[in-house]
Amino acid sequence: MSGVVNEALATRKTLTDLGFDIYEPLTDHPEAVFTTAALETLLEREMLGQTFDAPSRTRGKLAKQAVAKALGYPVPKTLRKTQPRFPGQDLDVYVQQRNNLQVWNAEVSPTRRYAVLRADQDNRIIAVRVVEGAELTAFDKTGTLTSKYQAKRRAGRTGSALVSSRDTEPFIAELAPTSHLGARLLAQLLPTATPAHGRVLSVSALHEKLLSLVGHTLTYPPSERQRGEQLHRVACEVLGLGSYADTGRFPDIVCQALEVKLQSAGTIDLGLVMPNSQEPAVTLSPRLRLCDARYLVAYARRENDVLRIDHIVTTTGGDFFKEFQIFGGLVQNHKLQMRLPSDFFEPK
Repeated sequence: MSGVVNEALATRKTLTDLGFDIYEPLTDHPEAVFTTAALETLLEREMLGQTFDAPSRTRGKLAKQAVAKALGYPVPKTLRKTQPRFPGQDLDVYVQQRNNLQVWNAEVSPTRRYAVLRADQDNRIIAVRVVEGAELTAFDKTGTLTSKYQAKRRAGRTGSALVSSRDTEPFIAELAPTSHLGARLLAQLLPTATPAHGRVLSVSALHEKLLSLVGHTLTYPPSERQRGEQLHRVACEVLGLGSYADTGRFPDIVCQALEVKLQSAGTIDLGLVMPNSQEPAVTLSPRLRLCDARYLVAYARRENDVLRIDHIVTTTGGDFFKEFQIFGGLVQNHKLQMRLPSDFFEPK
């Protein structure tokens, strides 16, 4: 069996031995939280070929009960209307016969996992994908975004600044950030890889390396997304990472738990994530919260067809609002409709 299969089965055994139901928090039991890859692998093994021949609502209930069994939970007779439906795993489940995915009365969390089960005309499961919310929202082409937070720098704050003198205590306990990582080791780290204990720079060391961004110039394509991708790429370079990669997950540079923001105007678009949120950051570790991630905000001014980075701000999510202030509130729609691409269920 592959390594991911072994990992999935080991996690299921741990979960079964604990005897918890699907609502039990697993903050103190990270060994019982499936990685996204393990979730997809296990649900493929257990769900493919199962048939849920019932009206839509009942079909969804039966599928969720089957998912609970597949993961090693006791099968719930009834399902509470929690968000997500599997709080301990930060997991929601959808059964789709068509590519039009609808998420009702809940904002899409960028780090939540969404299991999408493809059913054929006979209600038999023929494909499984597990994706994080950040990937799902990329399929929203309506322009009516689920949720959006915005912020700006506090009045009188100028120039480059390190807001946080040290990382959060949970981050230190979990990942043991260090002031120095050798060039050879940094070059081996993949930007999209889960951060590893002892292989993460401290927030102050990140800031020192990222200061070399000041003075860099970036081209000015019309797309804000393309401009952000340029900063992401250059940030990987100055940190000494051996490659650039972007999966659309939070945070941008996963191996260093670093979210990257490029600003050529005063308003910072935070998207779906409130930096000081206490919600779990499963992308990083079951023991960490979104507020334990770190942020780079790079301010640039436009000079004809280029952007020149003038100064940067580095902070933990927990300290973000010491330097910035939230405004504009939260804009939320009750339904998010996404057209899944035709190759969504094809192997990646």
